[in-house]
Amino acid sequence: MSSRKSSWVIADFNGLLEPGLLCLSHGDTCRNEAGEVITLRSGLIVTAFDHDADDNGQRDDLFATGTVEPSPEYARCRGSRWSLRIDHNGIRHESDLKLAGLGPHPSK
Repeated sequence: MSSRKSSWVIADFNGLLEPGLLCLSHGDTCRNEAGEVITLRSGLIVTAFDHDADDNGQRDDLFATGTVEPSPEYARCRGSRWSLRIDHNGIRHESDLKLAGLGPHPSK
């Protein structure tokens, strides 16, 4: 498996803790797209993604790349252990990559 594909982890984008900070896990691990368990640690760079669809019902996944960090105290008391500090590119849809002439999600 390519390292790029293994760095795409499943996340719930409803779990935004604040602008630019996404809850990744309530434990010490999460799963990548292949279903493999990824142990989270500070400084790990990953791309979080979540299944989504456009207005026509066509699949158009959300994704964001960033650096893993411990969740802030206010989120830890609600169970969040690890978060993603989203990079300057922000949260995007996969269709944004296609419009920019970049490659698709690694599983496609």
